[in-house]
Amino acid sequence: MQIVFLGTAAAEAIPNVFCRCRVCETARRLGGVEIRGRSALLVNDDLLIDLGPDLFASGNRLRKYLGGVHTILITHRHEDHWVLQNLLWRRPSFTSTPLTEARVFGAADVVATIPRVLAEDAALSWQAVSGGDQWQSGEYQITAVPATHGGGELEALLYVVADGRARFLYGTDTGPLSEAAWDILRRVGQLDLVILDATAGVKSGGGGHHGMEDVLATRARMVDEGIIVPGETTMIAHHFSHNGLMTHQELVEAYGQHDIKVAFDGLTLEI
Repeated sequence: MQIVFLGTAAAEAIPNVFCRCRVCETARRLGGVEIRGRSALLVNDDLLIDLGPDLFASGNRLRKYLGGVHTILITHRHEDHWVLQNLLWRRPSFTSTPLTEARVFGAADVVATIPRVLAEDAALSWQAVSGGDQWQSGEYQITAVPATHGGGELEALLYVVADGRARFLYGTDTGPLSEAAWDILRRVGQLDLVILDATAGVKSGGGGHHGMEDVLATRARMVDEGIIVPGETTMIAHHFSHNGLMTHQELVEAYGQHDIKVAFDGLTLEI
């Protein structure tokens, strides 16, 4: 599978246009990998995770065509991950070439916001899923894993995606995993790639996100559970806030000591 990080930031992006903290000012000065759009992931040009506010800008900057996407996974309904208007631009009045029919998967409170008119008008269908569900979409076997996020006001999901050759976890917007999530991951088994929320940087994740100490603790348990195999599984820290007080270079240096890579916008890898 080819995996492309379209965006790697938390809700306010980096830099936050209203902030002059050290991390934001460093990003303005240096540009490049220090600049982060809101998080989204593209797999093989046909599976997309999240439809945030920077999708068009990120896709165009990386010269990606998204009309071939047939599977869209939504982690949760917070606006930095789910912008319904992105789907409106699939309508024939805004496109001049046929699109692959796409199926949207997300929690019930996500799919409930999609107007029925889009089914035919924008070549869309959708299905509500919940933690523990497993299904096939195209060549992908997908497992939904409950996230620890939202304080009970919404259902947030992580996803394991497999194609028969490789398997990865997309685990953004979550605090330390629940025992229900661990049970599902044990059943899934060893992963080739783990992409894990690292929003809070040097700070505590506060229950709904991971800080660096949380990332290391989750990684250690994944090793103990056989989900990560050192030397075989790649782990990538992802989804960063400027409030975590770490620049990209500082993240690379800190996580590199633990054999964890750091995502950046445009990072492309094969698993």
